[in-house]
Amino acid sequence: MPIEPLLLPLFWPIAALYLGGMASVKGGSPGRELIGLLVSFVVWVVLWWGLGKLLSGIGPVFGQVILPTAIAMVATPFILTIVFRLLGIRIQRERAGVH
Repeated sequence: MPIEPLLLPLFWPIAALYLGGMASVKGGSPGRELIGLLVSFVVWVVLWWGLGKLLSGIGPVFGQVILPTAIAMVATPFILTIVFRLLGIRIQRERAGVH
C-alpha cells in the first residue's frame, strides 16, 4: 500500500493550528472561509504532488515523500494567507497573550 494517501490528511491539523491558534480571520462569511479552506487544500495537494514528482530523482522515499511533505507543511501558512486574501478574507497574526 502506498504511503502517499496517508500523508494528505496532514493539511487539516496544520491549518487548524495556524488558523485557530496563531491567526485571526477577519472579513469572511462562514461559506467563504469553507471555500478558502477547500481551495487551500487543493493548492496544498498540488504543491505536494508537484514537489514529489520534481524531487523524485533524489530518492523514492526522501524525494517523493519526506521532502515534499516537509516543504508543503512549512508552506501551509503562506498558502492559506494567499488563498484567503484572493477570496477577500484577511488573516492577521494574533499577538501572544500574557500567561
